[in-house]
Amino acid sequence: MKRYTLFFFFSCLLMLSGTAANAQDSRTQDRTENVDAAKTAFLTDKMGLTSEQAQKFWPLYNEYEQKRRTLIKGYRSGYRQDVDALSEQEAKARIDNMFLTKEKELELEREYANKYLKIISNKQLIKLYRGERDFTKMLLKRLDEKRASN
Repeated sequence: MKRYTLFFFFSCLLMLSGTAANAQDSRTQDRTENVDAAKTAFLTDKMGLTSEQAQKFWPLYNEYEQKRRTLIKGYRSGYRQDVDALSEQEAKARIDNMFLTKEKELELEREYANKYLKIISNKQLIKLYRGERDFTKMLLKRLDEKRASN
């Protein structure tokens, strides 16, 4: 029953995100907020967080997500550049930057895992990582279904 309710909630959020304001930035922001809210509900359920844990955990998780997004955004800023237009030296620098970014992302994940473990159990941390993967799969599946129906 809990999963059905969560599924219904998630579906409603996705439908509502489609009827957001006309401005592109506003729609994108609304969709992001809706997806983030659905993700929070999904992960809270998957991890079995108590209300006390949730109050402490989510601000920390949101801080981690913001730092992670900033890190990845910095790497991706020139990502769409035509590879054939790069010199070998520029391509090598891109590869080096990619590995450096991945290392920084791993360091950030380890740092926050240690912080999370002051609030949640090891099992809940594993459920968090699995839940993130499951949520992403579910979201991608929904997007594929939506694109196929259009």
